[in-house]
Amino acid sequence: MHAPPSEDWEPIDIGESDTSVYRRGNTFAKCCDPSGAADLAAERDRITWLATTGFPGATVVDWLEQTSSGACLVTSAVPGVPGDTLPPASHDRAMRRLGATLRDLHSLTDCPFERPLAEVIATAADVVRRGAVNPAYLTDEWRRLKPSELLAQVVAERPYIESVLEPVVCHGDACLPNIFFDPETLEVTGLIDLGRLGVADRYSDLALTTIQLHDEWSAAPEPFHEAYGVPNPDPRRLYFFRLLDPLTWG
Repeated sequence: MHAPPSEDWEPIDIGESDTSVYRRGNTFAKCCDPSGAADLAAERDRITWLATTGFPGATVVDWLEQTSSGACLVTSAVPGVPGDTLPPASHDRAMRRLGATLRDLHSLTDCPFERPLAEVIATAADVVRRGAVNPAYLTDEWRRLKPSELLAQVVAERPYIESVLEPVVCHGDACLPNIFFDPETLEVTGLIDLGRLGVADRYSDLALTTIQLHDEWSAAPEPFHEAYGVPNPDPRRLYFFRLLDPLTWG
């Protein structure tokens, strides 16, 4: 089901996933073929759970699934603009709002979803084994190495990371296009693309957001870290999760 069942939906180009996304008024439809239905259902369940906490974000409007053609998830639109579109003059204030919001997310409790580190590393190992690592997600330094060598770095660091693990409710893909802001007040208006939301180490979010601030905004992340409450983050943990994340998409 690569399109909603009616024709009055406008296709839009958004995100990096294998789903097709459409908009109609204040709703979005994310559609997939049968192979992606389970992942899309998992995202539906995470959106539903997060909405029960009062945390800002989308709500589920409809769910359509057919065994032969796939599935379609319809959600409300999150107001505001994605973080990667904010002008430079707003970056400092937006970073502080983002730090406080991510801290609030990480303070939620009773989340029924988990992303154990062992499973994430197993996913990375599978992507590497299949030769499916996307070089566009790697830094110039990492592209000079074989994906198997990058994975070996992850495996070597795993004991240290597990020794300092801090499980919290994480977004799982906390990049700026997935975080919406009010363009005037710069308050965070909601999170989107919640397919990886679950209990994981807080640094899995901190690492991705930190590198996004550098890549998308050319911004030093100190205001973000200070507002989050970790003014001196562990660079070893930041590096580990920055390296692990691109190995898991494939």
